[in-house]
This record gives sequence, C-alpha cells and structure tokens, in this order.
Amino acid sequence: MNERIRELAEQATTLVEMVGPQGYASSYANFDREKFAELIVRECINQVLEEKVSEDWIDKEDDIEDRCYLRGNNDGIVDAVIRIKQHFGVEE
Repeated sequence: MNERIRELAEQATTLVEMVGPQGYASSYANFDREKFAELIVRECINQVLEEKVSEDWIDKEDDIEDRCYLRGNNDGIVDAVIRIKQHFGVEE
C-alpha cells in the first residue's frame, strides 16, 4: 500500500474510548469508509489540479497556438474536476 493511502486511512480512523459498567476502560479504532473514500477522491482531484498551468505563465508564452493549447488544457482539467466531484458527490 502506498504511504499516502496509509496516511489517508489514518485520517479516516478515530480512536473511540469507552468505560464499561464495571469501570473498565476499553478503546477501539473506528474506520470511516465514507470519509476514506472522500479523502481519496479529494487527493485525486488535488493531483489533477496540480497539472494546471498558471495564467501568468500562459500569458508569457510567445506562441499563440501554445497559449491556446495550454488554456484548453486547463479548461479540460477544470471540466474533469467538476465531473469527478459531481460523480462522487464531493462538495467544496
């Protein structure tokens, strides 16, 4: 398993502590599958968004075709992120 996936699994796990009727304390780990899935989806979205090129960098590009390509690429990234969020029901 990837180290980042382990970290996300830890973020989706909480320690629950209880005291029984005789006063004995116990604890267990509660793994929230929905939170884990949402964390993975958000992580994927963030990875995709890192591929966007800054508008400042695009504006410095001399070749008009390259500028158009980069802007189109950015638009495609944003469209993909919107689609992923809608598909998995992930809110901002």
